[in-house]
Amino acid sequence: MSIDYETIQKIQKLADDVLIGVAEVAALTGFSALTVRQRKLPGLEPVPGLSRLRWRLGDLRQWMRTGAITSAPLLKQASTEEKHKVGRPTKKAQVEARK
Repeated sequence: MSIDYETIQKIQKLADDVLIGVAEVAALTGFSALTVRQRKLPGLEPVPGLSRLRWRLGDLRQWMRTGAITSAPLLKQASTEEKHKVGRPTKKAQVEARK
């Protein structure tokens, strides 16, 4: 993956209230445009109510400073959900329950 230094330099001069798109977010974060487009960045939500995916530059800068702190509770929550599965039990669990 090549780094777009020109785009990064242009973005660095902008104010925090500017809205940036997928390509700019990908250039700043180092993630691919597809990852950004699929919204797989926990804690970084696009501006609601727009027809295109746009982020406030200030929100992105704050997210990059704090890191992915918000992803840790999500991972912890996912591991607890695996212990308490909802739905039909497996065949193995049914056989063990009969014994």
